[in-house]
Amino acid sequence: MSQFRSSGKLLLSGEYWVLHGAEALAMATIKGQTLHYEYADCELHWVAKDSEGCVWLDCVANQDPHLARILNAVQKLKGNLPSRGRVSTKLEFNRSWGWGSSSSLVDLIAQWTGLDPIELHFETSEGSGFDVACARAGGAIAYQKTGPRSAVWNSVASAHWPHEHFGLVYLGGKQDSQREVTKIRREPLASELDAISALSRHLASSKDAEAWSEAIDELEDRTASWLRMERVQNRFAGVRATIKSLGAWGGDFALAVAQDPEDLKYFPLNGHLLLKWSDCVSLPS
Repeated sequence: MSQFRSSGKLLLSGEYWVLHGAEALAMATIKGQTLHYEYADCELHWVAKDSEGCVWLDCVANQDPHLARILNAVQKLKGNLPSRGRVSTKLEFNRSWGWGSSSSLVDLIAQWTGLDPIELHFETSEGSGFDVACARAGGAIAYQKTGPRSAVWNSVASAHWPHEHFGLVYLGGKQDSQREVTKIRREPLASELDAISALSRHLASSKDAEAWSEAIDELEDRTASWLRMERVQNRFAGVRATIKSLGAWGGDFALAVAQDPEDLKYFPLNGHLLLKWSDCVSLPS
């Protein structure tokens, strides 16, 4: 039996802009997805389970359109794809959360078939690929798309971040990443991309909640103006925290940064699920 594991992802800065070459800041999640393969004398069969162990997909692999698209790409790239056997995948996070069920699957299949995950990603998706880069990152990364099918990324130190001032707010609106790409109304200016890249680097180097809040404010204002959309901050009247969309706007999670960690209690007190940052990402020791 062969076994593989990939992490999920959170996009902290550069959403939408990263598609055009801006540097983004992203983070791998503690929870991810696993894949098990064993040979069996049958046409390649696929079983996918959610985080509760409930089966949500059970079929011959090429019968599921999404799966078939990835496996066809594997064959095109000449990956080592078995034609027979049984595959089982299991999510470690809630399937309704946009933490990278698709991107971690691409990375798992790349590991299993001996392919470059980012190459497989660009063969199957129009997304930036930051999420696939997070799958094996183990922490924070700076990610930049350098061409239609190329990207660079590197690990980013995060021990100095004000982690105790962070919380993840569940908004309940998972987005389709492919569809979100079409929201972009115009090509960004080079100066705008430079500004977003600088803000991403500023976030990565900042040590206190005030600096994070200021950078988040500017990132959100710039993105709201570009997309002509309202900031997620406006949904929370009276909150003493700065709130940042994570990934596609209107998605399922936002990052809340509070000068006083006690102010994060606003969210559960007002009926919103708040996840502890330390429960979601691997913190440096």
